[in-house]
Amino acid sequence: MQNLAVSQRLLLVALLCSLAPAQDSSQTPSHPLVVPRGYLASKGITPKHTAFSTVSAGTNAAMQAQSPSIITLPHFTRTFTFNGTVFPYTMIGQDPASNNPTDIDTTYVPMSFVFHGITGAHGLEITIDANAITDEVKGSPLFQNTDLPNGTLQFEDGQMRAEFLPLLDGPDSNWHVRLNTPQTLTPVTIDVPRDDAELFQDPVSGEILAIVDIGSLSSKLNTLFRSEPISATTIPIFITRNTVFASVTKGKTNFNTCCVGGFHSAFETAIGKNVFVQTFAFTTSLDSPVAKFTFGDPGVFADINPLSHELGELLNDPFVNNRTPRYQLPGLPPGACQRNLEVGDNIENLSPDYTIITLNGFNYHPQTLSLLQWFEGISPSDAFNGDYSYPDPTRLTAPFTPCPTNP
Repeated sequence: MQNLAVSQRLLLVALLCSLAPAQDSSQTPSHPLVVPRGYLASKGITPKHTAFSTVSAGTNAAMQAQSPSIITLPHFTRTFTFNGTVFPYTMIGQDPASNNPTDIDTTYVPMSFVFHGITGAHGLEITIDANAITDEVKGSPLFQNTDLPNGTLQFEDGQMRAEFLPLLDGPDSNWHVRLNTPQTLTPVTIDVPRDDAELFQDPVSGEILAIVDIGSLSSKLNTLFRSEPISATTIPIFITRNTVFASVTKGKTNFNTCCVGGFHSAFETAIGKNVFVQTFAFTTSLDSPVAKFTFGDPGVFADINPLSHELGELLNDPFVNNRTPRYQLPGLPPGACQRNLEVGDNIENLSPDYTIITLNGFNYHPQTLSLLQWFEGISPSDAFNGDYSYPDPTRLTAPFTPCPTNP
């Protein structure tokens, strides 16, 4: 796979718009800015997610045709029709009508940060250690079975079984899309130049939130794809802790761009007669006191909240090419619209966007996800219990509202 790694390296340079690290504006050490709770919210920050892909139309067509030349995750393609227009969609797993299960291997890279030139109370450069949450993530409902409305299941498996219930061979169907517990790859510690970050400290808990320049992050991810043993038939997961991402220039945050907590993506690499299509997920994970300090809510971006969003979208829209009717995003002003099958984006602006699941004594905050029936625009829903969102059916109680800017 060495040639694949080289090709990935070249492609990621273009894909992620790698930027050279900024130079520190001064050699004098600085410190986190201690601000009252509510300060960041007063700047108008909101939790944000994104997705992007460089997979070509030809490769997408080959995947829909199940071409053996495509090396990627197992997937199936179906369609729905709205107002006479046919919308094909490709998702991870076997076709639900097959009643065959799919188990997906995952890998996990914790990304810790050392903030160069930014010191704490003891004069040492501040470090945010992502390794400390590895067991918490691996033991979560994303990778372990837990009690959910439609059975004892993994969280993402439960969401997909809920939306495909009409195609399953009864509630005890053997169809699943399960995520194997991640294999931890080499943990990394990244030195962040002072100009690429701004740190804020909670006066109540003393904990620190870092805002890191998203361009600098792109450079770091490019390096990780060069160094980690990553396969197109697995889902690589990159996780940071107590960090969000925005545009940061000379140590000052553009709050209009804050705060990105994760994204998923796909890109292709041709080697000989084969095309390797790599998906991946990147997210943060905030400790609950940091989430409370940042957003005024201990569940927003807490623990697996961003990761549940991105994995749900990766499974439901793995190659970022599933188009839908243009819909109004719930919780945002009229005209804020999308037209893709991103099952987390239409929940993230609702409050709360999460549900609480207690597993092994820990309170997790996975994000509620929408179901396919919401995008299909059908009423009543034929999903589990007639729902449009999962596992909290109260978040979406009717199909999408067409975008008011629709022609």
